[in-house]
Amino acid sequence: MSDFLSNFSGDNYEKTRQEKMEQKHKVDKKEPTKTKKSGEQLASKEQSIKEINSNVSYGPKNNSENVTQSIQEGKTNSKSVSEIENSEELIYTKKRNKKKKNESVKTEEPVVEIPVNQSKNLEEVIETDPTYKKKKIKKFGYIGLGCIVAISLFYFGYYQLTHVKVPDFEGKELSEVRQWTTENGVKLQVEQKYDFAKEANVIIHQTVKNKKIKKGKELVVDASLGADPEEAVSLPDFKPMKLKEAKGWISEQKADNLAIIEEYSDTIPAGDYIKFEITNKDVKAENYKRKDKAKLYYSKGKEVFEKDIPMPDFAGKTKEEATEWAKKNDITVKIEESDSDKVENGKIISQSIGKDTKVAKRESMTITVSTGKALIVPDFSQFTAEEAESKANGLQVQVKQLFNDEVPYGRFISQSVEIGKKYTEKDEKPVIQVVYSFGKPYIKDLRDNTLEGDLQKIFYDEYQSKGANITYQVYYVDSTVTKGTVVKMSQYNEFIPSSSVVQIGISKGNLKPEENKPSQKEE
Repeated sequence: MSDFLSNFSGDNYEKTRQEKMEQKHKVDKKEPTKTKKSGEQLASKEQSIKEINSNVSYGPKNNSENVTQSIQEGKTNSKSVSEIENSEELIYTKKRNKKKKNESVKTEEPVVEIPVNQSKNLEEVIETDPTYKKKKIKKFGYIGLGCIVAISLFYFGYYQLTHVKVPDFEGKELSEVRQWTTENGVKLQVEQKYDFAKEANVIIHQTVKNKKIKKGKELVVDASLGADPEEAVSLPDFKPMKLKEAKGWISEQKADNLAIIEEYSDTIPAGDYIKFEITNKDVKAENYKRKDKAKLYYSKGKEVFEKDIPMPDFAGKTKEEATEWAKKNDITVKIEESDSDKVENGKIISQSIGKDTKVAKRESMTITVSTGKALIVPDFSQFTAEEAESKANGLQVQVKQLFNDEVPYGRFISQSVEIGKKYTEKDEKPVIQVVYSFGKPYIKDLRDNTLEGDLQKIFYDEYQSKGANITYQVYYVDSTVTKGTVVKMSQYNEFIPSSSVVQIGISKGNLKPEENKPSQKEE
């Protein structure tokens, strides 16, 4: 807008006017025969002129007095006004440039000023609607009320979606509460307490009941653990009580750890007391608590069975078949084992009650089960050391020969397992040690060809490892023989006892040959 108005001030206005006039002359030259514009075109131009006039600001000389004067002068010169009305530019102002004034004087053309906004009243009348303010307040009131209603509806819907009503769970099972909280997105905190009046897992109290709670919040409930197991219970005298009375007392006291066992008795009538036992021996009847386990026995009377069960023939059948049949028919089975050369391991050899014999429940029978062919330990004194392994009857045998002062060479000394002992397939079989005699130990001559360092190996390998506890003692003698050589022995080339100690002289090697005595070797 500021750029547009700048075209109507000072030099810019004059420049703009000249450009408009030049454009008009060019158009007139191109269309000399152009007819007058129609009334509608003139009306359009006038409308454009009014719009331009409405956007023009008055200059310092374009005040209201000048406008009035210009109107009067315009009446005297109707020809100039009509020419201006036919032009495209209808807004004029006084020239401010001196040069422009001089030019207008020379041409002596009268300046005609056309009033701006000729049709516009200089004074405008403003009318005020007295109800406008009230209407405006009423409008804003409706808008505010609508906002409040919308917010209320939104909050109500949000509240309904995020809250759920909690039912009354008191007296109901804890499982119902768990299911409800899971389905409705409510957290559950369970606090368990002992309550004699409530059964276990029954709700005692809840923090929220018949009210709404926000989803995700926590619902706290107190669940019963039943009667306090640590509470002492005064035991009555059960002896005069019948079975029905005892069951009633247990139910009233909630002594669930006191079990009633009914069993048959040949002497006590049905329904009468038999005995009372507390499982923990450290607990006495005086300090019995609800948590302590006990058994109360009552009679079922005498049990009578008819002998109507036929006995099968279990010979050659497995032990499992016999025990399964006995369990099904309430027959007591006693199992014995025996080896057999004919019946394989695990099969029944015989039974105490014959085939097709009628028996009653609770009767007893004995079956003999085969352990297979037995391995019997033989008498190895009847064999030589070379024959021992082949006569072992499948048992493992380890044969040894040891020195013995009493038993001649090659004779039997002992065996580690007794003669005639039997081993079945299921038994762990040992290695039998069988010992035969080497006779009395014989000491060889070790002089002049044995070093002191070899004595340990010789005495161990030749004597000690074979059962002879023969040892030696050394002493050192002056000799021309190489140092460390055996030169003397207390015993050699003879039979000696198994516990002998041989004295052996070792050469020091400190004498020269000429100093040596003619006879160093003992005969």
